Amino acid sequence: MSVLIVDDSENMCRILTRLLRSFGFKEFKFAANGQEALDELHDRPVDLAIVDWHMEKMNGIDFTLQMRSRATSPDPYLPIILLTGFSDVSKVKIARDTGVTEILTKPVSPEVLYGRLITLVRQPRPYVETPAFFGPDRRRRAKAGFSGPFRRRRDKGQRTRGQMSGSMA
Repeated sequence: MSVLIVDDSENMCRILTRLLRSFGFKEFKFAANGQEALDELHDRPVDLAIVDWHMEKMNGIDFTLQMRSRATSPDPYLPIILLTGFSDVSKVKIARDTGVTEILTKPVSPEVLYGRLITLVRQPRPYVETPAFFGPDRRRRAKAGFSGPFRRRRDKGQRTRGQMSGSMA
């Protein structure tokens, strides 16, 4: 697999390269910002992009929005792992809603990076297209199949409101 690392920090690029080499990756491309990355991808595609959130010229969120634009993107299905120093829920929702495939908080541990890579390969999420969104399915929870007349286990044996007798409960 080929990897595009998009980060304005040379140190972070070195760290990610060493980690990925230890996992068996051999082909790397680099860009210092999202615009350079887009230019690189128009010339030569890759299998995975690891992108920093905060960069000058074009950040990781704007890069992801450009990649998920089916009209102009060199590869709208490219798996994108976003790196960020923030882990609060509002930031995660922003990243998820732009079409990021996975999110990693810094500092990046080898175990967590490896786990995200395994998830990308073994459990790829389907892509969803709506008028307002294109990208990996944002739902993460396993879908519990409906298998009976009652929606919840606790409902079994209870009457619904329409079945209740005239008494006040």
